[in-house]
Amino acid sequence: MNEINELKTSQEIVARSIDGILVLNNDSKIVLTNPALEDLSGFTLEELKQKTIGFLFPIDFSSNKVDDLTVSYILKSEDSKYVSGALRELEMHTKLSGLVPVEMRIFEIRPAGEGKNLYACIVRDIRERKRLEEQKTLLINSLKRLAYMDELTLLPNRRSFQDTLVKSIAIVKRRNREAILGVIDIDHFKQINDTYGHDTGDQVLKNIAVIFRDCLREEDTVGRIGGEEFGCILPDTDVPAATIVFQRMLDSVREHRFFIFDNFYLNVTISMGYTKIHPTQKPEEVIKAADIALYQAKNSGRDRIESYPV
Repeated sequence: MNEINELKTSQEIVARSIDGILVLNNDSKIVLTNPALEDLSGFTLEELKQKTIGFLFPIDFSSNKVDDLTVSYILKSEDSKYVSGALRELEMHTKLSGLVPVEMRIFEIRPAGEGKNLYACIVRDIRERKRLEEQKTLLINSLKRLAYMDELTLLPNRRSFQDTLVKSIAIVKRRNREAILGVIDIDHFKQINDTYGHDTGDQVLKNIAVIFRDCLREEDTVGRIGGEEFGCILPDTDVPAATIVFQRMLDSVREHRFFIFDNFYLNVTISMGYTKIHPTQKPEEVIKAADIALYQAKNSGRDRIESYPV
């Protein structure tokens, strides 16, 4: 009588479990499921009976060598994640939702008497957890981008630009490559802000960022390193080639019509200073050299390029 009561209790626990449960025979064929498993998979017990575990888990329990890997074979694997009772993440085939992520544990059941072993699979839907994990990853990546990106121009910010400069100096030293650092300043930018407002100034900054990106190669780096100041790193570039690139940037800004309102457009110019990156220099030394060239350009009338040494 006690055994009958225990059996009824076990069946009731299985039926009421919020986790999906399926029982397999020694041939890995499904012989029993509970309502939670049927709700999750979309298949009834009648549809699943005598199908192997490979039907519900085609990726993890199927092989090119074996049509359906048996559970007993899997549990004998030397891979620790396939030890009996080990928690693993799988993708389960469902009738309505395709493959869905689940967690599963497999336990070997040893029936009383001479019966063959059975295997109980406890399956938990982890779609919501995966969704939250993806949201967390996206948020972390977004925060990382904000930490290294200028929010207004969407260019690398000063911190990111300096990191790139450090790497560029290391490459110049290690690979004996040439590289150029340029610093760029918008002429009379304070006057633009004072006359037309900060919204106009912001729009000028965004437009100039687009112009710079259009003038440069994918491997080049341009970043906003100050209020109206930009930095530019040209790897694998010598001085004559850099002069051509910077002249193109200068001309592109000068020729651009910066829309303000109605039919009113603003003319904007920039001044630039650049220097060759030497392998023995520290980042601050390279920046100082380019700044000296920039000051010379501004003191010589602006809307021009100067190189260091001047």
